[in-house]
Amino acid sequence: MDAVTDLTPAEISLRIRAGWASFFEREKRRPEKHPYVYASSFRPCTRRMVLEMTEPEAMPSFDADTLARFRRGDDRERDLLSDLSRIGRDAEPAFKVIGQQESFTLKDRKGRIAVKGKVDARLQFDRSVGAAPLEVKAWSPQMTQRIEKFSDLFDNVWTRAGAYQLLSYLFGAGVPYGFLLLDRSGLPLVLPVELEPNLDRVEEFLTKAEEALDHAQAGTQPDFIEDSTECRRCPFYGAACNPPLLSADGAKILTDPDLEAKIARREAIKDVGHEFLDLDGEIKDRLRGIEHGIAGPFYISGKWGKQSRVELPEALKKQYTKTDPKGRFTLTITRLATPPTPEVVQ
Repeated sequence: MDAVTDLTPAEISLRIRAGWASFFEREKRRPEKHPYVYASSFRPCTRRMVLEMTEPEAMPSFDADTLARFRRGDDRERDLLSDLSRIGRDAEPAFKVIGQQESFTLKDRKGRIAVKGKVDARLQFDRSVGAAPLEVKAWSPQMTQRIEKFSDLFDNVWTRAGAYQLLSYLFGAGVPYGFLLLDRSGLPLVLPVELEPNLDRVEEFLTKAEEALDHAQAGTQPDFIEDSTECRRCPFYGAACNPPLLSADGAKILTDPDLEAKIARREAIKDVGHEFLDLDGEIKDRLRGIEHGIAGPFYISGKWGKQSRVELPEALKKQYTKTDPKGRFTLTITRLATPPTPEVVQ
Protein backbone atom coordinates (compact mmCIF):
# COMPACT_ATOMS: atom_id res chain seq x y z
CA MET A 1 0.00 0.00 0.00
CA ASP A 2 1.27 3.47 -0.87
CA ALA A 3 1.99 5.81 2.05
CA VAL A 4 -0.38 8.73 2.33
CA THR A 5 2.57 11.09 1.96
CA ASP A 6 3.21 9.65 -1.52
CA LEU A 7 -0.30 10.48 -2.74
CA THR A 8 -1.82 13.76 -3.85
CA PRO A 9 -5.20 14.82 -2.43
CA ALA A 10 -6.75 14.08 -5.83
CA GLU A 11 -5.35 10.53 -5.77
CA ILE A 12 -6.61 9.97 -2.23
CA SER A 13 -10.07 11.17 -3.32
CA LEU A 14 -10.13 8.77 -6.26
CA ARG A 15 -9.10 5.84 -4.08
CA ILE A 16 -11.81 6.58 -1.53
CA ARG A 17 -14.36 6.66 -4.34
CA ALA A 18 -13.03 3.36 -5.68
CA GLY A 19 -13.32 1.85 -2.21
CA TRP A 20 -16.91 3.06 -1.97
CA ALA A 21 -17.70 1.44 -5.31
CA SER A 22 -16.11 -1.82 -4.13
CA PHE A 23 -18.24 -1.71 -1.00
CA PHE A 24 -21.43 -1.60 -3.04
CA GLU A 25 -20.16 -4.25 -5.43
CA ARG A 26 -19.63 -6.62 -2.49
CA GLU A 27 -23.16 -5.92 -1.26
CA LYS A 28 -24.64 -6.80 -4.65
CA ARG A 29 -27.17 -9.64 -4.67
CA ARG A 30 -28.20 -11.54 -7.76
CA PRO A 31 -31.98 -11.93 -8.18
CA GLU A 32 -33.42 -15.41 -7.70
CA LYS A 33 -36.20 -17.25 -9.49
CA HIS A 34 -39.65 -16.97 -7.91
CA PRO A 35 -43.04 -18.59 -8.72
CA TYR A 36 -45.10 -15.39 -8.51
CA VAL A 37 -45.12 -11.77 -9.67
CA TYR A 38 -43.75 -9.14 -7.33
CA ALA A 39 -46.30 -6.46 -6.45
CA SER A 40 -43.87 -3.82 -7.71
CA SER A 41 -43.38 -5.58 -11.06
CA PHE A 42 -46.30 -4.61 -13.25
CA ARG A 43 -45.00 -4.46 -16.83
CA PRO A 44 -46.76 -3.59 -20.08
CA CYS A 45 -44.97 -6.63 -21.54
CA THR A 46 -46.18 -9.94 -20.06
CA ARG A 47 -43.16 -11.66 -21.60
CA ARG A 48 -40.88 -9.55 -19.40
CA MET A 49 -42.94 -10.51 -16.33
CA VAL A 50 -42.38 -14.18 -17.16
CA LEU A 51 -38.63 -13.69 -17.65
CA GLU A 52 -38.32 -11.87 -14.34
CA MET A 53 -39.76 -14.97 -12.66
CA THR A 54 -37.92 -17.64 -14.66
CA GLU A 55 -34.63 -16.08 -15.86
CA PRO A 56 -33.76 -13.17 -13.52
CA GLU A 57 -30.04 -14.01 -13.81
CA ALA A 58 -30.16 -12.83 -17.44
CA MET A 59 -30.68 -9.24 -16.36
CA PRO A 60 -27.53 -7.05 -16.34
CA SER A 61 -26.34 -6.22 -12.84
CA PHE A 62 -26.59 -2.66 -11.52
CA ASP A 63 -23.45 -0.55 -11.33
CA ALA A 64 -22.15 0.97 -8.10
CA ASP A 65 -23.75 4.38 -8.72
CA THR A 66 -27.20 2.83 -9.18
CA LEU A 67 -26.77 0.66 -6.09
CA ALA A 68 -25.81 3.76 -4.11
CA ARG A 69 -29.00 5.53 -5.26
CA PHE A 70 -31.06 2.50 -4.20
CA ARG A 71 -29.50 2.59 -0.75
CA ARG A 72 -30.10 6.33 -0.42
CA GLY A 73 -33.72 5.77 -1.36
CA ASP A 74 -34.11 3.00 1.23
CA ASP A 75 -32.57 5.22 3.91
CA ARG A 76 -34.83 8.10 3.00
CA GLU A 77 -37.94 5.90 3.10
CA ARG A 78 -37.07 4.77 6.63
CA ASP A 79 -36.58 8.40 7.69
CA LEU A 80 -39.98 9.37 6.28
CA LEU A 81 -41.73 6.56 8.17
CA SER A 82 -39.96 7.56 11.38
CA ASP A 83 -41.10 11.18 10.96
CA LEU A 84 -44.62 10.05 10.11
CA SER A 85 -44.87 8.07 13.35
CA ARG A 86 -44.14 11.22 15.36
CA ILE A 87 -46.45 13.36 13.23
CA GLY A 88 -49.37 10.98 13.79
CA ARG A 89 -49.46 11.62 17.55
CA ASP A 90 -50.43 15.29 17.15
CA ALA A 91 -52.31 15.09 13.85
CA GLU A 92 -56.06 15.62 13.53
CA PRO A 93 -57.26 12.94 13.23
CA ALA A 94 -54.46 11.19 15.11
CA PHE A 95 -53.06 8.00 13.63
CA LYS A 96 -50.49 5.29 14.26
CA VAL A 97 -48.01 3.82 11.82
CA ILE A 98 -48.34 0.04 12.17
CA GLY A 99 -47.52 -3.18 10.35
CA GLN A 100 -44.28 -2.07 8.70
CA GLN A 101 -42.94 -4.46 6.02
CA GLU A 102 -45.80 -6.95 6.43
CA SER A 103 -45.87 -9.70 3.82
CA PHE A 104 -48.72 -9.56 1.33
CA THR A 105 -50.10 -12.12 -1.12
CA LEU A 106 -52.87 -12.00 -3.68
CA LYS A 107 -54.31 -15.13 -5.31
CA ASP A 108 -55.57 -15.47 -8.85
CA ARG A 109 -58.76 -17.13 -10.05
CA LYS A 110 -57.05 -20.54 -9.95
CA GLY A 111 -56.18 -20.19 -6.27
CA ARG A 112 -52.45 -19.70 -6.88
CA ILE A 113 -50.37 -16.98 -5.24
CA ALA A 114 -50.11 -14.61 -8.17
CA VAL A 115 -48.79 -11.40 -6.59
CA LYS A 116 -46.51 -11.07 -3.58
CA GLY A 117 -44.91 -8.13 -1.83
CA LYS A 118 -44.36 -6.24 1.41
CA VAL A 119 -46.52 -3.32 2.50
CA ASP A 120 -44.31 -0.46 3.72
CA ALA A 121 -46.76 0.39 6.53
CA ARG A 122 -50.41 0.95 7.43
CA LEU A 123 -52.05 4.01 8.94
CA GLN A 124 -54.43 3.17 11.80
CA PHE A 125 -56.90 6.02 12.36
CA ASP A 126 -59.71 4.15 14.10
CA ARG A 127 -59.85 0.54 15.22
CA SER A 128 -63.39 0.28 13.87
CA VAL A 129 -62.09 0.46 10.29
CA GLY A 130 -59.24 -1.32 8.51
CA ALA A 131 -55.83 0.32 8.55
CA ALA A 132 -54.99 2.13 5.30
CA PRO A 133 -51.99 0.71 3.38
CA LEU A 134 -49.15 3.18 2.86
CA GLU A 135 -46.47 2.91 0.20
CA VAL A 136 -43.38 5.13 0.47
CA LYS A 137 -41.35 6.09 -2.60
CA ALA A 138 -38.11 8.10 -2.76
CA TRP A 139 -38.10 8.47 -6.55
CA SER A 140 -35.97 10.91 -8.49
CA PRO A 141 -36.99 14.56 -7.93
CA GLN A 142 -37.22 14.85 -11.71
CA MET A 143 -40.23 12.50 -11.55
CA THR A 144 -41.94 13.52 -8.32
CA GLN A 145 -41.93 17.25 -8.95
CA ARG A 146 -44.53 16.85 -11.72
CA ILE A 147 -46.85 14.51 -9.77
CA GLU A 148 -49.95 16.21 -8.38
CA LYS A 149 -52.52 13.41 -8.31
CA PHE A 150 -52.51 9.62 -8.29
CA SER A 151 -53.46 9.28 -11.95
CA ASP A 152 -50.24 11.12 -12.92
CA LEU A 153 -48.26 8.02 -11.92
CA PHE A 154 -49.67 6.06 -14.87
CA ASP A 155 -48.20 8.59 -17.33
CA ASN A 156 -44.60 7.76 -16.43
CA VAL A 157 -43.03 4.39 -17.18
CA TRP A 158 -40.93 4.51 -14.00
CA THR A 159 -43.75 5.39 -11.57
CA ARG A 160 -46.53 3.28 -13.10
CA ALA A 161 -45.49 0.04 -11.39
CA GLY A 162 -45.65 1.74 -7.98
CA ALA A 163 -49.23 2.77 -8.65
CA TYR A 164 -50.29 -0.80 -9.48
CA GLN A 165 -48.37 -1.99 -6.42
CA LEU A 166 -50.42 0.09 -3.97
CA LEU A 167 -53.69 -0.76 -5.72
CA SER A 168 -52.95 -4.47 -5.31
CA TYR A 169 -52.40 -3.89 -1.57
CA LEU A 170 -55.74 -2.08 -1.26
CA PHE A 171 -57.54 -4.84 -3.11
CA GLY A 172 -55.92 -7.60 -1.07
CA ALA A 173 -56.64 -5.85 2.23
CA GLY A 174 -60.24 -5.08 1.23
CA VAL A 175 -59.97 -1.43 2.26
CA PRO A 176 -61.40 1.46 0.21
CA TYR A 177 -58.39 3.77 0.28
CA GLY A 178 -54.72 4.12 1.09
CA PHE A 179 -51.89 6.61 0.68
CA LEU A 180 -48.75 7.06 -1.37
CA LEU A 181 -46.01 9.02 0.40
CA LEU A 182 -43.60 10.67 -2.05
CA ASP A 183 -40.33 12.25 -1.04
CA ARG A 184 -39.71 15.63 -2.64
CA SER A 185 -38.02 18.95 -1.95
CA GLY A 186 -39.75 20.61 1.01
CA LEU A 187 -42.70 18.79 2.51
CA PRO A 188 -43.29 15.23 1.29
CA LEU A 189 -46.39 14.69 -0.83
CA VAL A 190 -49.15 12.50 0.62
CA LEU A 191 -51.35 11.24 -2.23
CA PRO A 192 -54.75 9.71 -1.39
CA VAL A 193 -55.52 6.59 -3.44
CA GLU A 194 -59.06 5.20 -3.79
CA LEU A 195 -59.66 1.62 -4.84
CA GLU A 196 -63.10 1.74 -6.48
CA PRO A 197 -62.23 4.17 -9.33
CA ASN A 198 -59.20 1.98 -10.12
CA LEU A 199 -60.70 -1.52 -10.00
CA ASP A 200 -60.15 -1.92 -13.74
CA ARG A 201 -56.41 -1.41 -13.22
CA VAL A 202 -56.37 -4.05 -10.47
CA GLU A 203 -58.14 -6.45 -12.85
CA GLU A 204 -55.56 -5.65 -15.53
CA PHE A 205 -52.66 -6.44 -13.16
CA LEU A 206 -54.22 -9.68 -11.91
CA THR A 207 -54.98 -10.83 -15.44
CA LYS A 208 -51.41 -10.20 -16.57
CA ALA A 209 -50.02 -11.91 -13.46
CA GLU A 210 -52.23 -14.96 -14.03
CA GLU A 211 -51.14 -15.18 -17.67
CA ALA A 212 -47.49 -14.84 -16.63
CA LEU A 213 -47.90 -17.67 -14.12
CA ASP A 214 -49.50 -19.90 -16.77
CA HIS A 215 -46.53 -19.42 -19.08
CA ALA A 216 -43.95 -19.79 -16.31
CA GLN A 217 -45.45 -23.09 -15.18
CA ALA A 218 -45.79 -24.39 -18.74
CA GLY A 219 -42.28 -23.31 -19.72
CA THR A 220 -43.60 -21.15 -22.56
CA GLN A 221 -43.43 -17.46 -23.45
CA PRO A 222 -46.14 -14.96 -24.42
CA ASP A 223 -46.02 -13.24 -27.78
CA PHE A 224 -43.62 -10.34 -28.27
CA ILE A 225 -44.98 -6.90 -27.46
CA GLU A 226 -45.17 -4.65 -30.51
CA ASP A 227 -43.53 -1.64 -28.91
CA SER A 228 -39.88 -1.03 -29.81
CA THR A 229 -39.47 1.69 -27.17
CA GLU A 230 -40.58 -0.67 -24.41
CA CYS A 231 -38.28 -3.38 -25.75
CA ARG A 232 -35.22 -1.15 -25.86
CA ARG A 233 -35.86 -0.17 -22.26
CA CYS A 234 -36.10 -3.80 -21.13
CA PRO A 235 -33.06 -5.34 -19.35
CA PHE A 236 -33.69 -8.66 -21.17
CA TYR A 237 -33.54 -7.08 -24.64
CA GLY A 238 -30.75 -8.65 -26.69
CA ALA A 239 -30.08 -11.32 -24.05
CA ALA A 240 -32.92 -13.61 -22.96
CA CYS A 241 -35.35 -11.90 -25.33
CA ASN A 242 -34.74 -11.05 -28.97
CA PRO A 243 -37.88 -9.56 -30.52
CA PRO A 244 -37.99 -9.09 -34.30
CA LEU A 245 -37.51 -5.33 -34.06
CA LEU A 246 -35.38 -3.03 -36.12
CA SER A 247 -31.70 -3.39 -35.28
CA ALA A 248 -30.43 -1.31 -32.38
CA ASP A 249 -26.98 -1.16 -34.12
CA GLY A 250 -25.16 -2.32 -31.01
CA ALA A 251 -26.73 0.36 -28.84
CA LYS A 252 -26.13 0.04 -25.10
CA ILE A 253 -29.38 -0.33 -23.16
CA LEU A 254 -29.41 2.09 -20.21
CA THR A 255 -31.88 1.09 -17.49
CA ASP A 256 -31.62 4.18 -15.30
CA PRO A 257 -34.93 5.88 -14.39
CA ASP A 258 -33.19 8.99 -13.04
CA LEU A 259 -31.27 9.48 -16.29
CA GLU A 260 -34.37 8.87 -18.44
CA ALA A 261 -36.39 11.36 -16.36
CA LYS A 262 -33.71 14.02 -16.83
CA ILE A 263 -33.53 13.40 -20.58
CA ALA A 264 -37.33 13.64 -20.78
CA ARG A 265 -37.25 16.93 -18.87
CA ARG A 266 -34.51 18.19 -21.19
CA GLU A 267 -36.70 17.33 -24.17
CA ALA A 268 -39.66 19.16 -22.61
CA ILE A 269 -37.75 22.43 -22.10
CA LYS A 270 -35.56 22.20 -25.20
CA ASP A 271 -37.61 24.62 -27.31
CA VAL A 272 -37.81 27.12 -24.46
CA GLY A 273 -34.05 26.84 -23.98
CA HIS A 274 -33.39 27.48 -27.66
CA GLU A 275 -35.67 30.53 -27.58
CA PHE A 276 -33.81 31.87 -24.53
CA LEU A 277 -30.40 31.46 -26.16
CA ASP A 278 -31.59 33.16 -29.37
CA LEU A 279 -33.08 36.10 -27.48
CA ASP A 280 -30.10 36.33 -25.15
CA GLY A 281 -27.67 36.54 -28.06
CA GLU A 282 -29.79 39.06 -29.97
CA ILE A 283 -30.24 41.31 -26.93
CA LYS A 284 -26.56 41.24 -25.97
CA ASP A 285 -25.50 42.05 -29.54
CA ARG A 286 -27.87 45.01 -29.61
CA LEU A 287 -26.79 46.33 -26.20
CA ARG A 288 -23.05 45.92 -26.72
CA GLY A 289 -21.27 49.10 -25.58
CA ILE A 290 -24.14 50.45 -23.45
CA GLU A 291 -22.78 50.89 -19.91
CA HIS A 292 -25.98 52.27 -18.34
CA GLY A 293 -29.50 52.16 -19.73
CA ILE A 294 -33.18 51.70 -18.92
CA ALA A 295 -35.63 49.71 -21.02
CA GLY A 296 -39.11 49.76 -19.49
CA PRO A 297 -38.84 48.21 -16.02
CA PHE A 298 -35.33 46.87 -16.68
CA TYR A 299 -32.08 48.55 -15.67
CA ILE A 300 -29.13 47.69 -17.90
CA SER A 301 -25.50 47.92 -16.86
CA GLY A 302 -22.41 46.86 -18.73
CA LYS A 303 -18.68 47.27 -18.42
CA TRP A 304 -15.65 46.77 -20.56
CA GLY A 305 -12.89 44.36 -19.65
CA LYS A 306 -9.51 43.45 -20.99
CA GLN A 307 -9.21 40.61 -23.45
CA SER A 308 -5.88 39.08 -24.39
CA ARG A 309 -5.07 36.75 -27.22
CA VAL A 310 -1.92 35.14 -28.50
CA GLU A 311 -1.16 35.59 -32.21
CA LEU A 312 1.35 33.08 -33.55
CA PRO A 313 2.78 32.62 -37.02
CA GLU A 314 1.05 29.88 -39.01
CA ALA A 315 4.19 27.74 -39.09
CA LEU A 316 4.44 27.84 -35.30
CA LYS A 317 0.72 27.07 -34.89
CA LYS A 318 1.11 24.01 -37.10
CA GLN A 319 4.18 22.87 -35.16
CA TYR A 320 2.34 22.85 -31.83
CA THR A 321 -1.05 21.64 -33.04
CA LYS A 322 -1.93 18.03 -32.24
CA THR A 323 -5.06 16.19 -33.32
CA ASP A 324 -6.73 13.77 -30.91
CA PRO A 325 -9.21 11.48 -32.75
CA LYS A 326 -11.27 11.31 -29.52
CA GLY A 327 -10.67 14.81 -28.25
CA ARG A 328 -14.21 16.04 -28.86
CA PHE A 329 -17.46 14.20 -28.17
CA THR A 330 -20.70 15.38 -29.77
CA LEU A 331 -23.91 14.07 -28.26
CA THR A 332 -27.27 13.96 -30.03
CA ILE A 333 -30.42 12.78 -28.26
CA THR A 334 -33.43 11.84 -30.38
CA ARG A 335 -36.82 10.66 -29.17
CA LEU A 336 -37.50 7.18 -30.59
CA ALA A 337 -40.55 6.66 -32.71
CA THR A 338 -42.25 3.27 -32.63
CA PRO A 339 -41.38 1.64 -35.95
CA PRO A 340 -43.54 -1.15 -37.36
CA THR A 341 -42.31 -4.62 -36.47
CA PRO A 342 -40.63 -6.06 -39.57
CA GLU A 343 -41.57 -9.52 -40.72
CA VAL A 344 -39.31 -12.31 -39.56
CA VAL A 345 -37.45 -13.91 -42.45
CA GLN A 346 -37.77 -17.71 -42.22
